[in-house]
Amino acid sequence: MERRSAAARTNAAETRPMQLWLIEPNAAQDDPWWQGRQIWQLVVAAPSAAFARLEAERWALRQRRLIHVGNESLSMNAGFIDEKLYFAHPLPENVGPKLDEFAEASVMVLAGPMPSKARS
Repeated sequence: MERRSAAARTNAAETRPMQLWLIEPNAAQDDPWWQGRQIWQLVVAAPSAAFARLEAERWALRQRRLIHVGNESLSMNAGFIDEKLYFAHPLPENVGPKLDEFAEASVMVLAGPMPSKARS
């Protein structure tokens, strides 16, 4: 029974229409919660705010230069999934880019990178 309901939830998530989400800073630039992270303002095409946050994290991973120092692995630490750092809310229809402008990329940068002013 659980398998059916999990499959039904997966199918429901896949059929949700794409929507544009504005992900913008929630914390001040001098907030120590930034821990030296860069600050961005993004528009993300995704079916929900949660998926938009995850896609923004994946985008941030692709932007970083990969420097192997040891046996570490990449982690999602850009801060987009942290509600204390970023708001994610629907982009109003009359503001910013339109959904048809997102051909292959699902993330569009509106502003950034801006350095955080917090001391680590």
